[in-house]
Amino acid sequence: MAGWKSWAIGEVVDATDFQSYVQDQVVQVYATEAARGSALGTAVSAGMMSYITATGALQVYGTAWADVSNPGDITAVTAGTGLTGGGSSGDVTLNVNYAAVGSAVLASPNITETATIAAGSVTGNLTVSGNINSVTPTEFGYLTGGTANLQTQINARQLTISGGTAGQAYVSNGTAAPGFGNVAAEYITTTVRTLAGTTTAYTATAADENDVIYSLATATCTVTIPDLILVGDRIDIVRDGAGTVVIAAGTGVTSWAGAGTAGTAVTFKIDQQYNAATVLKVANNTYRVIGRITA
Repeated sequence: MAGWKSWAIGEVVDATDFQSYVQDQVVQVYATEAARGSALGTAVSAGMMSYITATGALQVYGTAWADVSNPGDITAVTAGTGLTGGGSSGDVTLNVNYAAVGSAVLASPNITETATIAAGSVTGNLTVSGNINSVTPTEFGYLTGGTANLQTQINARQLTISGGTAGQAYVSNGTAAPGFGNVAAEYITTTVRTLAGTTTAYTATAADENDVIYSLATATCTVTIPDLILVGDRIDIVRDGAGTVVIAAGTGVTSWAGAGTAGTAVTFKIDQQYNAATVLKVANNTYRVIGRITA
């Protein structure tokens, strides 16, 4: 039995009513929950109230003791930098203020371990300690105004190449440091372009620069040389077949000479089988044909 009862004047209060309507509904005070357990044992029933002085908790018994109120010592939640919301009562919510965070300065405590900076820009000073494992070209573009320490470190990583003379290549010296020098002939690769026996005409390309055109033609074969190689470079032509090899100036050639004659309309012939000729570019648009040739 529990709840509330309206007593009549002079009504006799029996033991059951006293227990249910008086004693069991009085707020009992105990120092600790353990002290309450020792005092009550199993003599508990739904609706009992107790106050624990050690914690300031007001509790009610249903099937077990549960807090009715435990106010603690927090009186308000205040939204700090980069946050919105807060309150001093009821359910409190804090939200991230993205507008404020977007312009916030990263300060102590520092970012440690793995960190990600989203696309955007970093203004002011950004100090990074430890190792940057990898940076993509796009991510590196987020750094603007790379001066002072950043530029100094980039410059320190650049390989300074100096010395040598004009026209020399920067070549490997085996196990020693590389340096300027002439490239040995054994390291220059020459490609041979073979013209089949049925070939009657061939126009050289940039791929033939400093290489060999090897003719196996059995009938007259005309090899045309356009202006497409660098000054000082050449194209070698070998007549290995029975067909006469005719060498003609192509597009872009303005000066063409050999075998004692000149003119872009002049052609030169490799006069005998197994003979060869070289077409050498000596100046801009200017070519000379040398070797066993006739005009």
